[in-house]
Amino acid sequence: MRERVIAVEEAERRARGRAPYGYPTFEPVLTPAELVEVEAQLGVSLPDEYRTFLAEVGAGGPGPALNLTSLHRVDGKWGWIWESEDQPWLLDPSGPFVETEDWADQQTATLRAAGYEPTTRDVDDDYLDDYRKVFGDAGEEVWVLERGRGAIHISDNGCGMTGWLIVVGPHRGELRDRDCAVNPPFEPYVDANGNRHTFRSWYLEWLEQREREVR
Repeated sequence: MRERVIAVEEAERRARGRAPYGYPTFEPVLTPAELVEVEAQLGVSLPDEYRTFLAEVGAGGPGPALNLTSLHRVDGKWGWIWESEDQPWLLDPSGPFVETEDWADQQTATLRAAGYEPTTRDVDDDYLDDYRKVFGDAGEEVWVLERGRGAIHISDNGCGMTGWLIVVGPHRGELRDRDCAVNPPFEPYVDANGNRHTFRSWYLEWLEQREREVR
C-alpha cells in the first residue's frame, strides 16, 4: 500500500509539472516498542487495521480528503496532530464512543451526575449552554472532549470537516465523517453498497480512486 500511494503521488506530481517534493510522503512508521507504548498510554488496543498501517505504512501522510492526522509523541504523550502540535487530540478511552442519536442522553446523564437538571435542549447545540453553566469556562472543552470520547481524529478533510476512527465501543474499527459546525452529526462512512467502512476499506477505496484518476 505504501508503494502504491507513493507512486500515485509521484504520477500526479509529474502530470502537474511540479518539482519533486522535498519531504517524505509518509511520516515514519512506528516501531513495535512505540506501538506498545501508545497502547499502554491509551489503555486500549488500536483497531488491527490501523495498527498495521502505523507499523507498515506510516504514522501519518496522504489520505482521504486532505490527509491523515499524524500520531506523534508530544510532551511525553502520544496524540494525533492535524494543525499544530500545541493541540494534539488525546484519546479518552474512559467510555465508548457515543453515536449521534444517543448524544443528548449522554449529555443529560453527565449534567445530572454533576447535580444539575438539564434545561431545554437546543436544536443545534443540544445542551452546550448547560455545560457552560455547570463547568464554567471549561464547559465547552468538557463538551468537546466528551463528544469525541472513544474515538480518534483520523483525518483532516478541510474547512473544519473531519474523519474519526472509533476505538472504544460496539462499533470499534468503523469510521465516522463530521461536517463543520458547533455540533454536526457523526455520519458513518459507507461504500457503494452501503456497507460501513473500516480503516482498510476506507483507505483502499480512496487509493483505488486516485489510481484510476492518474491512469
